[in-house]
Amino acid sequence: MKEIYACLFHQTGTDEEFQSRIPRLMVWLRELYAGGNLVACGGGGWNNDTGGGLTLIAADTPEAAERLSAGTPMNEIGYTEILQWGVFYGNLDFKELEERLLTS
Repeated sequence: MKEIYACLFHQTGTDEEFQSRIPRLMVWLRELYAGGNLVACGGGGWNNDTGGGLTLIAADTPEAAERLSAGTPMNEIGYTEILQWGVFYGNLDFKELEERLLTS
């Protein structure tokens, strides 16, 4: 049974470095989506560093979650924490921006 893992990305590079990796980030997210592993994703500034993002992925094991999260190009300019999320309740049906994953 797949579990949900929260991948918290913490940016340590510059905004320019971040922006230059967006096309590769979208490829990674599309791969997760196509494989049925992408649950949710988004980004924003964190109070304790320059910025970051959150990607929720579904994986069979913690090791599989680590392998999946290792594919993000953002790890080149930061680091990702992976937390197993014991979901008590979830109701994610927000697909207003889904077309970003479906177009190149």
